[in-house]
Amino acid sequence: MNDPTIHATAQSRDPQVVFDVRPIPGRVKHAQIFQRWFDLAVGQHFVLLNDHDPVPLYYQFAAEFPEAFTWDYLERGPEEYRVKITKLRPVTGAASTPPVRPVSGAAAAPAVSGGVHEIDARGLEPPEPLVRILDALESLPAGAALRAHTDREPRHLFGEAGQRGFRHDCNEQPDGSWVTVLVRV
Repeated sequence: MNDPTIHATAQSRDPQVVFDVRPIPGRVKHAQIFQRWFDLAVGQHFVLLNDHDPVPLYYQFAAEFPEAFTWDYLERGPEEYRVKITKLRPVTGAASTPPVRPVSGAAAAPAVSGGVHEIDARGLEPPEPLVRILDALESLPAGAALRAHTDREPRHLFGEAGQRGFRHDCNEQPDGSWVTVLVRV
């Protein structure tokens, strides 16, 4: 007897198929997940294992690769989330990281050698703003500052940025958003 439910359950636990991202640091997690997906042949899949619902990752896939993947929940918590991600068609390029643009002029304060770079993480659901800002910090040129725009005060960012050697200045804007400037100490 060939029960597809038993096969799917066994496959969702196969270490050759399962990509356990729980121990991967947040700042590089999405990049590694996308690399795993890029490495798949069309029609192949992997099972993403995470400790929280990876719905922000789904939205990133949907925005960058519409109709090139399927997203099927195999397990929905509360402690483990398993999602079968299948590659439906070939894609070119790589998943984009958030835009980091040099800014010039008086609005670019503080004046830092190498300029101020800007990232807009508004409109994203947590933890995606934190992940994208930390990714941008990792690629920030020496001597540059990063100005991050968020919908909420990014309190979780402060400790993470401090551990990476950045100080911050965070201010609420008249529209209720927040601007945080991060500079390497």
